[in-house]
Amino acid sequence: MAEWIVVTGLEGALLNLADEGSGADEEPMKRAIAQLKAKGVPVIVFTDSDRAEVEPIRERLGLVSPFITESGSGIFTPVNQNPFAVLLGEKEGEYYVEVLGCPYVQARAGLRVMANLIAHPLKGFGDFTVPQLEKAMQLSEAAAHRAKDREFSEPFMTPKAVDAAVLRQTAEEIGFGLLLRRPDAGRFSVMMGPEAGLEPAVQRVIAVYQQQLSEDETLKVLGLSAQADELAVLAIACSSAEWTGRVVAGPFDWLAAVAPLLA
Repeated sequence: MAEWIVVTGLEGALLNLADEGSGADEEPMKRAIAQLKAKGVPVIVFTDSDRAEVEPIRERLGLVSPFITESGSGIFTPVNQNPFAVLLGEKEGEYYVEVLGCPYVQARAGLRVMANLIAHPLKGFGDFTVPQLEKAMQLSEAAAHRAKDREFSEPFMTPKAVDAAVLRQTAEEIGFGLLLRRPDAGRFSVMMGPEAGLEPAVQRVIAVYQQQLSEDETLKVLGLSAQADELAVLAIACSSAEWTGRVVAGPFDWLAAVAPLLA
């Protein structure tokens, strides 16, 4: 007997990039997610976005499973949909929250320290006004407000004039982790806690799902992302399970990838 879970990126995979969408375009996604739920297949979403950004998307699409925010800084499990006998995190309001990152104020302070050490200005989300972030991220005003509601990490504009190795080393020296983005993968890198990251976050989720299985059951993971480098990280994180991974180019490709689980 096997147990499937889907671990998927949000932007560029489950949703089109920069798409706040609604309505008929999302109906196929909602139907597929509902079918997966009916078959007992959780859909675990991971994203660079914060909880405030993810919640309306989850509500629109009917997602009920745990989700990973801020580049692997937090794992949220809805209390009323908790599937785990051993709780993942502490109860905070409507969620059990597993924190891998650091408080947002610490990430902001760390970014300022790093900027001083490298003698180069670094502009984080907290330095943007809402109108500036609307323009930089191509967001609506409401979405820009949600994007600034960070809890565990600070995105910042990746400086072109500073070597990536210098940024990474400086962050490590002051006790932080750093997710550096290539120019083709976005304008913003992320300052976060040293224990945060996609790999450790997915590993924790995989571990608690494995604990739910009996000895004759095997956890199977379908990993989906628009980014090949993210998929490689997922493959490592899911090495204790049976792994299938696929780079997907948007919702239609995503639907094709999950179709075998619906047969």
